[in-house]
Amino acid sequence: MRRFLSIAVALFMVSSMAAKNVIWVIDAGHGGHDVGCEFGDVYEKDITLAVAKEVGRLIGKNISGVRVVYTREKNKFLSLQERCNIANARGAELFLSIHVNAAPNQFARGTESFFATNVPLKGSQAGKSELLALLLQKHYLGHGREVSRGVKKRELYVCENTTMPGVLTEVGFITNSQERDYITSAKGQAELAEAIVDALAEWKKLTADGKVHRQTLRNLHFTHYDPRTEPAKSVPAATTPADKQAEKKRELADAKAKEAAEAKVIAEAQAEEQAKAQAQQPAAAEATAVTATGTTPTAAADSIAPTYFAIQLMNTAKPLPEGDHRLKGFQGVRFIPAGDRFKGIYSHSDSYLDIKNELVQVRETFPEAFIVAFRGDQQITTAEAIKLRAR
Repeated sequence: MRRFLSIAVALFMVSSMAAKNVIWVIDAGHGGHDVGCEFGDVYEKDITLAVAKEVGRLIGKNISGVRVVYTREKNKFLSLQERCNIANARGAELFLSIHVNAAPNQFARGTESFFATNVPLKGSQAGKSELLALLLQKHYLGHGREVSRGVKKRELYVCENTTMPGVLTEVGFITNSQERDYITSAKGQAELAEAIVDALAEWKKLTADGKVHRQTLRNLHFTHYDPRTEPAKSVPAATTPADKQAEKKRELADAKAKEAAEAKVIAEAQAEEQAKAQAQQPAAAEATAVTATGTTPTAAADSIAPTYFAIQLMNTAKPLPEGDHRLKGFQGVRFIPAGDRFKGIYSHSDSYLDIKNELVQVRETFPEAFIVAFRGDQQITTAEAIKLRAR
């Protein structure tokens, strides 16, 4: 009987301890056929998964009272809503989504963190999201990252549709050669995970009483909300002829790498467009093949007008003014007539790879956004633009 009671007490104590564990959901962005940002054979989905797993391992090792739940532990596709459902169904205390950035400017670099505060369900929890975003930027710098792009408030889908404090963090740029080397290396991923876990540990400590103290938030806001640059620690300026020559070689290698990546993504897009055309309109596919040979009389004239790609965010009854809440913080959105409605067009680039990478980021806020193409002021299909750019 005593033995039975001892076992029962032990089981009760174990279950009580387990009940005290809070759940933190760690979300590795993208997965499966959704590769995220890409550069050649380097994919965002692989980097985010590696960092997320290391974050989870370090939490289990260093932070007590927390159980980590991953949205994915392998190369698997999940919709944005499925990720939110995982966190909401488990009553998580915290949601952290890990991502990688991309930009048309190959020199863009640094980390940044996003939070949302305009969700009624979160109420007073909103301050906890901003606090974590600030702490992430603080600890990235503390672990050797030289550039913080700061903290931004934006209506990101995964932060809007989860019922607990949530942050989406970008750990670096896949389009910057130095950052790409860093975020794909075991050393870089380990350092990023350490910075994230240190931020989480401090967040846990600062919110232990269930509140976010205004003075703490104000101090961090003052020092880490805006972009900040730390002095370079290990990369000296190219001052000698040998340094300058090495720098030029690196720039040439970067340019060639981008050219190869661009060629690959255009080839994939062409194959995808061709498959769609053959499946839906075989006759149209034949006509497109004839046009691609350049035998039509307007082909030369068409190629004179600049061809570029952009992102369509929305379709509205009338143009929205700059700063309208429906733009969700996006600036420079232009509206073009489309029948009796207007298309909201964002960004532009003559590089399909760049706009495809940018679309990955935009879809975190506008999940239904898609790529559109223009020749001069005239909208054309992306298939036409890809063919024109490939000539």
